[in-house]
Amino acid sequence: MHKKYFFFDIDGTLSTGLTTMMPESAVKALAQLRANGHFTAIATGRLQASAAAVAARYGFTDIVADGGWSVTHNGEIVEMESLPTADCIALIERLEQAGIPWAVSPENEKLCVTTDKNYLPYAPENYFPVLWDPHFDYHRLEHLYKVYYVCTPDEENHIDAGGLPLVRYNPHVIFVEPKEKQRGIRYFQQLLSIPDEDIVVFGDGMNDICMFGQGWLSIAMGNARAALKEKADYITTDVDKDGLWNACRHFGWI
Repeated sequence: MHKKYFFFDIDGTLSTGLTTMMPESAVKALAQLRANGHFTAIATGRLQASAAAVAARYGFTDIVADGGWSVTHNGEIVEMESLPTADCIALIERLEQAGIPWAVSPENEKLCVTTDKNYLPYAPENYFPVLWDPHFDYHRLEHLYKVYYVCTPDEENHIDAGGLPLVRYNPHVIFVEPKEKQRGIRYFQQLLSIPDEDIVVFGDGMNDICMFGQGWLSIAMGNARAALKEKADYITTDVDKDGLWNACRHFGWI
């Protein structure tokens, strides 16, 4: 069988919602893809440390994480770039001036840090634990990988994010994180000399749009956002309705 290179989003694509739990049919599909000699990798907006935990559970050793700004190959981090620190510090200063609660992930660890106790009630459940440290000095940071702040959709356009990339996590919190998954995939493409026609990407969310329209086969889940479906080459069934399995069967990969 001709080898294909698959890149899967996690939340809503491999797993149902934000649970990181994969349907049994998806687990079987991954096993069969690998048995047939295909390459399987994750492509996620998650922090590398978070993505690596999910990857280990489901047998992935290759990861595009941090929205394309980190690459893990054969279990080793080969590239990981910080958000633009000066721009993020300036954003936090504006948030503080406006009284908007915030937190950051300054290291590749599943942890958020804040000086503002008011962020704690808004911290997303089932996400990283939040450390409240009134002595934390974000001005001294040399790198950071995510910024989080409290913001409703109606308030979003009234906050100057300084051009930083934004991803809405829920109705109350927005994340500053890269949206260039295609960048990490291109890294793998050059590293492994993969032709465009052998790359397959699966996604469901707005931060997956960057992977679509790149000259690769793009597959949207049935539960995907409408804007992503419009750019997809193929739309499968929902993630919890055997979407991954059905797509792989449709194209004869398993």
